[in-house]
Amino acid sequence: MKNSLRAQRPHAPKLPVISPARLFGWIASVIIRHPKLILAIMIVFCIVALYTSTFIPEQSMSDEYMDKTSFDGITYDNYNDRFVSDTYIILIQSSHPTDYTLLHDILIISEEIQRLPHVSHVDSVAGLITGMYDGYLPDNQHVIDEALHELPQETLSEFIPDSQTSLMFISLSPGVSTDTSQTVVPYVMDVITSASLPPGVSIELTGNTPYDMQVETAMMNDFSVLIIGSMALMLLVLSLLFSNMRFWILPIVLLTFGLIFTFGVMGLLGIPANDGATAAFPILLGLGIDYAVQFHARFDEERRVSALHQAIRETITNTGPSVLYAMVATCMGFVAMLITPIPMIQTFGVVAILGVICCYVSALFGFGSLAILLTYAPKEKKNGITDRLMDGYGNILSLLATKITSIAVPVIIFSVLIAFIGISYDGTIPIDTSTKSMTPPDLPAQLVFDKVEAVSGSMLPLPLYITGGDVISLPTVQWLDLFGSGLVRDHPEITDVSGLSLLIRQYNNGDIPKTEAELTRVLSHIPVNEKMLYLQGDASVMVLSTIALTVNEQRTLKSKVMEDATWFEPPAGLSITPTGDFSLYTLLIDTIEKAKDQMTILGFILIFLFLLVAYRKPVALSPLVPLICIVGWNPVAMILMGQNYNVMTAVLGSMTIGVGSEYTILVMERYLEEHKKTRNKTLAISQAVKKIGSAITVSGLVTASGFAALLISSFPILSSFGISTVIAVVFSLIGAICIMPAALILFVSVRSIPDDNA
Repeated sequence: MKNSLRAQRPHAPKLPVISPARLFGWIASVIIRHPKLILAIMIVFCIVALYTSTFIPEQSMSDEYMDKTSFDGITYDNYNDRFVSDTYIILIQSSHPTDYTLLHDILIISEEIQRLPHVSHVDSVAGLITGMYDGYLPDNQHVIDEALHELPQETLSEFIPDSQTSLMFISLSPGVSTDTSQTVVPYVMDVITSASLPPGVSIELTGNTPYDMQVETAMMNDFSVLIIGSMALMLLVLSLLFSNMRFWILPIVLLTFGLIFTFGVMGLLGIPANDGATAAFPILLGLGIDYAVQFHARFDEERRVSALHQAIRETITNTGPSVLYAMVATCMGFVAMLITPIPMIQTFGVVAILGVICCYVSALFGFGSLAILLTYAPKEKKNGITDRLMDGYGNILSLLATKITSIAVPVIIFSVLIAFIGISYDGTIPIDTSTKSMTPPDLPAQLVFDKVEAVSGSMLPLPLYITGGDVISLPTVQWLDLFGSGLVRDHPEITDVSGLSLLIRQYNNGDIPKTEAELTRVLSHIPVNEKMLYLQGDASVMVLSTIALTVNEQRTLKSKVMEDATWFEPPAGLSITPTGDFSLYTLLIDTIEKAKDQMTILGFILIFLFLLVAYRKPVALSPLVPLICIVGWNPVAMILMGQNYNVMTAVLGSMTIGVGSEYTILVMERYLEEHKKTRNKTLAISQAVKKIGSAITVSGLVTASGFAALLISSFPILSSFGISTVIAVVFSLIGAICIMPAALILFVSVRSIPDDNA
């Protein structure tokens, strides 16, 4: 009776499951029926994308490097909003920097700059002298020399650091943002270039904002040339290695569609065009063209044995899913970048994900449509050099794969051992975030910057942001005075300390007040504009000037200063936080150290989960073996070549997982396809490597050639990124062609897969 009732109970409706073959079969049908419509839609999207790309915002350097929602980020913005007065420095070189004629011209320059918007004041040696003579510059050289002699030596050396150099300081109003400051620079440059100066006098502008602008412009110009060079090299390599294919230029055409779509999406989503986005585009050049190459190579293979429409159907139903899986796996590596608090690296990951998706969609729909409209027919094999090379290379790959499967265990052990050595020593590779590691030493902006630092010390002071408690109480002022004098005494790197206690001493005959009433009286006599430099509301600031230091030396000094702050036992409730650009660059190293390994580990976890969910069979985990090897080989190569990590190469681990997973998954997908036909594990591996290996090698070499253009960049950060990515691509090819066959044979041997002939 129970069985009868159970039999009559209605079953819950099952949700329809769309298999990859069915989905991509439908896509193939749409492409076959409507090729013109699809291309028309792609062209319209391109036009729209070109328009929306104009909405791409820019981003300041601090917003690129620092999470502004963190404590350090909030402190940085508070400090900048309250206290920072951006300063430009004009470097004037002359055989006689105190000559009357030159000083007169400097006064004219100062007056013109003083009239510019957002300029608070201009200080120069000429201004010091006129201050001594009620705004009048004596026209007698002897009187000028006497006036200079009366000035304190430390004041004079600030403006005339040596016998052939004088410095002019342009201070902007406090709270002026970096973006606003950048709008002032061109006007200052106009004043300088139009200035009338005595013969033999050179005048140059520097300072953090002018320097950053000049470097950014030079880098963008350099990068634009390199991108064009990358495209040219990719065209050249593609024409040589892919010349046996009809319409070999199609991958470049489809890549262009994908890149334009990416720009458009960036504009729609408001993704900034920062250095992370810039660094992602070489990756997109390589991965984007790879998708098109895979579709092209498989279609040409199918077209030789099938009619046009059937070849398109076979290509899309077989290559579409495999490249999709590879693309999603690639995205897993880039998704791992989103855990870092460095916005620039987050942007790198987001742009890379959007870019590979756009390039995949462009290749999926665009290639079939173009092939139909061009009535694609494969070239006849004429036994030319390219045909013989590709056939010979395919046979070599087949033999190599067969040999590797016979010695799989030694191959895996040796490869993993080298990877283990690399992973073990990865922590010893230095991280360099200094400006000199990013810019060419002969860049004019860097030369001027170096000249100023050589004569006057670092242009990057260390500000200490002081909050909590009562920042203007007598105990706090006394502690700040004691702490500041101790820093100068104990740290030779610190050349000067300025702050509230020093300002109070200046207005109290060189002494710190003894009572609260005396302190209140002194504070009331200090001009508001001077007091605002170090005290605003419930916050104060102490600024430490230093000699020129490397970023690692800055990092050490900051750590020692904070240790001293604790040792000097500040008043209860007082909080001292290092901030400013000095802290920005040192925090960047700390963040990279933590995030670099976290991104790599998360990349592996995401790839593992994706493969497990997507394939639900143990053999799907085989790509992890070559990926572990590739990630471990990278540090070995960096150590052997003496490379350091920087902001761009910090993503090397997760980026390699993204790039390498594509090649290994394509090999695995082709193996599964060939195994269905042959039912022989070794033969399936051999055929898979032979058939997909040539296409992978072509796309890998095209990708590497694109990155190779970065090697000639004059910017170390770009050339090192080029080296790293070329190595990552080469290792990915080796991993897919040499390590993947060994991993496959081991995984399929552990898991009993039907093998009719084995």
